[in-house]
Amino acid sequence: MKRALVVTGGIASGKSTVGGMFRDLGLTVVDSDDIGLEVFGGAVVQDWLRGELGDVEDVRAAVRERMGDVGFRSRLNGVTHPLIYRALVDSGADVLEIPLLVEAGLVSAFGAVVVCDCPVEVARDRLVVRLGDVGLADKMLASQVLPGVRKTFGDWIIRTDGGLDTVSDVVKTVAKTIF
Repeated sequence: MKRALVVTGGIASGKSTVGGMFRDLGLTVVDSDDIGLEVFGGAVVQDWLRGELGDVEDVRAAVRERMGDVGFRSRLNGVTHPLIYRALVDSGADVLEIPLLVEAGLVSAFGAVVVCDCPVEVARDRLVVRLGDVGLADKMLASQVLPGVRKTFGDWIIRTDGGLDTVSDVVKTVAKTIF
């Protein structure tokens, strides 16, 4: 199996921008969030959710409401994560965007790791613009591992709060080194 390069980082840390830059260099990039959406809509997960939640009208809303329940989230991850992992492995991509690489315990499952990093205030501002909700942005940021923890697992750290030209130069250097 080819050991894909992984791009990870906290929410609103610039992962998609960095992934896009690798894509612009001609590399295949797969986003685990996209795979997660496919897995979530699949029969295995939907059957499990019906058993867990009962007959609800809006499954996504019911899941969002339960995400604060650690036990529920752990059980849901137990169903979805193996399916997502298998799809990532089977993708054959050069680069994988995996936001929760550290949280999922998958640091050693793939190849080299690029950690996208920016100050929490920058991520918060980006997230508030994206969501339009300061409280939700703060809640989402608080639910993740601290940036310093994630950075300890990186082979490269890319600061995404500088200019895009600087970020692009680092991406090109990483790509030349790996590929």
